[in-house]
Amino acid sequence: MNNLTPESTLIFFLRTLFSSAVDYAVYIPDSGDVIILTKGQLVFLVERGCADTMIKTLPQLVKRNIVTPLNPEEIEYPQEVRAIYVETAGTFINTLEAALSPDEPQYPEWWNAPVPFAISSRGVLRLNETARKMFGQGLEKLNAQELPERDEFIVRLEGTNGARFIAFRKLRPGIFTIDDCTDDLNDAQDITWWAAVGQAWVREIEAQGGKWQRLDEPPEGKTKGFRACEWNGELQGYLDVEMPTRNKAPEKKKVEAPEPQNENDNAEIQEPIQPEPMPELIHDDVIDRIGPQAMGLLAAGNQYI
Repeated sequence: MNNLTPESTLIFFLRTLFSSAVDYAVYIPDSGDVIILTKGQLVFLVERGCADTMIKTLPQLVKRNIVTPLNPEEIEYPQEVRAIYVETAGTFINTLEAALSPDEPQYPEWWNAPVPFAISSRGVLRLNETARKMFGQGLEKLNAQELPERDEFIVRLEGTNGARFIAFRKLRPGIFTIDDCTDDLNDAQDITWWAAVGQAWVREIEAQGGKWQRLDEPPEGKTKGFRACEWNGELQGYLDVEMPTRNKAPEKKKVEAPEPQNENDNAEIQEPIQPEPMPELIHDDVIDRIGPQAMGLLAAGNQYI
């Protein structure tokens, strides 16, 4: 009977009833009314072609008027009639009287062990006493129907001291162990951040034409260009980086500025004026033989015929 779950088929539910000598089948969904069926009604559904229909689809069959569930209040002596109950948290046998007040789920025998447990059933999440002391009652305010249908998931819980992250691990359908994983998650987020930093760095190296490789030992023959990578004081390896060699640009010649000039520097340079040469005395034999008296006559411009 432990294998009977809301995902089980109606034919399997019927076989379990026959093997347990129980005449009533009860399904308690996470939301909605309790569905009580007789053994004969299950036989009817199987004959109508619903043998492979899952138990959790019974509310849809009721809405389609394919089957009409029993009203527990109309059953005489419900405290004396036994039934098999199926819900998210598991399967158990109890009297039909339990169907009259289905608020509290059927807790397992080890529920009060000193281990934090949570049970999701009938649309409500409940914690045992150990879990309440560790996490308070804030988790019980969660909507059980919105919890992920996975074997493990994490819930964020806001508190006065900041956010806490609670890990749920399924023990069996609807029952979980819970643990505070805030420190582990913060460490994981820190690791993710630095991993992103490293990836951004190597992408920049590649964009500049460089190469890199991860080494377990320092590269031989190199004293530069590699870095030791540590995390929390523990060596994780070495990062060897090689960047392309760049040619040195030719040195530009310095252009000297012209020296400042005086105001007269732009004036036209003139050659010094050379004095006209003095006329030379011409010695002529004729002139030399002219006497003073004849010379005077020539100077006065007198002409004689």
